[in-house]
Amino acid sequence: MRKLFEFHCSSCDYSFEELTEYTKTIPCPKCNSNADKIVSAPRVNLEGVTGSFPDAARRWDKKHYQKLAEETKKKYS
Repeated sequence: MRKLFEFHCSSCDYSFEELTEYTKTIPCPKCNSNADKIVSAPRVNLEGVTGSFPDAARRWDKKHYQKLAEETKKKYS
């Protein structure tokens, strides 16, 4: 299975992404030297205020208000 990896060539200082099988080195597209696979940071989208994952606060609010509405309905029924 092919995956997207990030590589860096130390000869010409060129960084690039390549869709390839798992491998530690591939030829550099600029200078044809061996380019090494580097570990790149994953893309993680966090909520700006709390640092939680997106929609986590919204889901909690929705559950909380549904539970509150059910309890209120039971109380006044």
